[in-house]
Amino acid sequence: MLKLFLVEDEVTVREGLRDNIPWEEYGFQFAGEASDGEMALPMIRRIVPDVLITDIRMPFMDGLTLCHIVGQEFPKMKMIIMSGFDDFEYARRAIQEGVDQYLSKPITRRTIKNALDEVKHKIDYEREQKDYQEKYQLESREYEQYQRRAFLEALFEGRLTVEKMYEEAARLQFSVNSACYNILLFSLSDKKKDESEDFRIRQNSILAFFLRFPAYILSKWSLNSYCVIVRGDADTVRDYTERGVSEIKRLASDQRIPMQWYVAAGEPVDRFSQLAECFEKTNHRFAERFWRPERNILLPEDAALLPSDEKRSIDSVNAENVDPSIITGFLRDGDVSDVAEFVNGYLESLKDVLKSKIFRSYLILSIRFTVIRFVENYGMDQDEFLKKLPFDIHELEGGSDKIPDYVISMLRLAFSLRDQESENKSHTVVQEALPYIGKHYMDEDISLNSVATVAGISSTYFSSMFSQEMGRTFTEYLTELRMNKAKELLSTKKLHTAEVAQAIGYKDAHYFSFVFRKTQGMSPKEYRTRTTA
Repeated sequence: MLKLFLVEDEVTVREGLRDNIPWEEYGFQFAGEASDGEMALPMIRRIVPDVLITDIRMPFMDGLTLCHIVGQEFPKMKMIIMSGFDDFEYARRAIQEGVDQYLSKPITRRTIKNALDEVKHKIDYEREQKDYQEKYQLESREYEQYQRRAFLEALFEGRLTVEKMYEEAARLQFSVNSACYNILLFSLSDKKKDESEDFRIRQNSILAFFLRFPAYILSKWSLNSYCVIVRGDADTVRDYTERGVSEIKRLASDQRIPMQWYVAAGEPVDRFSQLAECFEKTNHRFAERFWRPERNILLPEDAALLPSDEKRSIDSVNAENVDPSIITGFLRDGDVSDVAEFVNGYLESLKDVLKSKIFRSYLILSIRFTVIRFVENYGMDQDEFLKKLPFDIHELEGGSDKIPDYVISMLRLAFSLRDQESENKSHTVVQEALPYIGKHYMDEDISLNSVATVAGISSTYFSSMFSQEMGRTFTEYLTELRMNKAKELLSTKKLHTAEVAQAIGYKDAHYFSFVFRKTQGMSPKEYRTRTTA
């Protein structure tokens, strides 16, 4: 219910309006009253009503002065002026102060009802427009994230020329005129694997931090990981890199919420075009989380923590560093794009003891047996798997030079099976969901969550699968279906806009018109006129 405040110096008029107008019946709460503008102002500041009704001539502070101050402080507040004088100058000044209604005394119930109806309609319309903008911005942000991820992938993989790089950055409104850049990669997952409400709150707090400052550009990178580009001058980039790492540590380390988290920071570069190089080094460091799970923060200076060139015996090797679960964990949670970084970094951490033929043979066999067990779970037998490798294991006996290529080829082959299975599953899930969407897209309660529930998976996972399979977001796909149906109805049936909106799942005709104009470049009425003329 809208709040209303009344200012009138004549007691009988003020009390008559207060007591004889059925405010609640008209949709208003009578929130307060005052005898002049000076008395009213502090009360208005405290109550912040939606509508102010004031007399124009009052002692101490008149109605026009009050409206001027209120209009400056509360531009959305609606103002109604009452006057016992038929003076054009008063009316002109009232219009200048942004007054919504100018009523001549004596005020009748019908007069004030009509004025209240008009300002109520104006308030409702403005609020609807604000809601539409916010809702559409959320939908647009989903699409923007999808586009941004595709751009960053192309950028980091070196698939863009410098010209194309800057062209795409401008299209996506990336600011690329900074003097310095850096990259943060971080992952967040619930140790309990159930994505509890507490976990989502903590996750959202971390994401909100990066969205708060213009020095950061945040993008979703994979199901559980995120990429942040830090930009600014050299001091700003250094400061915000450290702040980002510290904030992730602070929010993710709460023992009450068992969150598994990792963050890797890169080394600053001077050009936007050097971000591919920065990402490669940062991603290499980020891959260490698979064999150094005890280290949540992976920084450039951590390189000093890797084994030195001093001679080490096999006895000094930490058994945890050669645990087969490192390979299994990487195959389960990693990505094919991480393979080279993972293998090179992992073998680098063991380079001293790889000089030992006994240890080298043990390590390769351990990795080999682990990968074979993994691929067998996806239906490939051992012989078939080994035939697909580029060379035989016996070729490794001469030294360690070929070991990285051999391990990389094993892991990539395993990932191809895992990802093919995942793609098949994604394809199946999405393809099975499409008939449901096609049948229910005109239901007003259909949503990403409801379709994901039908598919039997989380909404986050379904959103990722849907975008990858269909090349567009769920919201884009749903909106396109609805707009195509709307155009059909507008062209072939004599339905009012509100009826078309309701027929395709929009309970609010105004929002339907808003979306139609945004996506089709014209209003539903204009489209009907063009197609039926």
